[in-house]
Amino acid sequence: MVNRRAIALPLVLVVLLVGGVLVTAALYMTENYYSSARQMVTGTRLYNAAVSGIEIGKAWIYENVKSGKIPHWEDKDGDGFLSSDDRPNSAAYVYEALLAKIGMADSGVFEEITEDGIKLHIVVYDLVYEPDPDLNYERGFPPRIRPQVDDISAVTGPSYPSANRVGSGVERAMEEGYMAIYLIRCIATYKDRTITVEQTVAMRL
Repeated sequence: MVNRRAIALPLVLVVLLVGGVLVTAALYMTENYYSSARQMVTGTRLYNAAVSGIEIGKAWIYENVKSGKIPHWEDKDGDGFLSSDDRPNSAAYVYEALLAKIGMADSGVFEEITEDGIKLHIVVYDLVYEPDPDLNYERGFPPRIRPQVDDISAVTGPSYPSANRVGSGVERAMEEGYMAIYLIRCIATYKDRTITVEQTVAMRL
């Protein structure tokens, strides 16, 4: 009788220990699944919000073009080429000069907050430009697009400064029938999560 009691107590302790381990594992797996699902839902919400930001940029382009105003990048030094001299005074990057504008009062930059608290930073860049051969490319640099108006297409320019200097892309396009090409970049942020969505918009005018 004494032996049975002596055996039963360790068995109970082992069962409790194993049960505790199983419960802990189950709780860990449940929490892990919940965290993954929450991250997936947040990612989907951020993506959908960023896409809605792209539509805001599109609407701004279409409204201006419809009223006869074509957003352009600002060539500060007037030489027809994008260079470090064109960088806006308050900008950290040269490519901020490619910000599409209608004069000085209206530019393609928008800050929005969705109903569920997602912050949207929307920027519209003009892609019809010629890079200066000495231009240093930076992370996030919008690609140069060379309009081919004859067959209503557009070609991405080289990712290095090797453009020849036979007139700027904008001047050639305007002589043949202008094609406006823009990059809309939307950065959606919620707490510590951020997602960036980009889309190119081309319009023959």
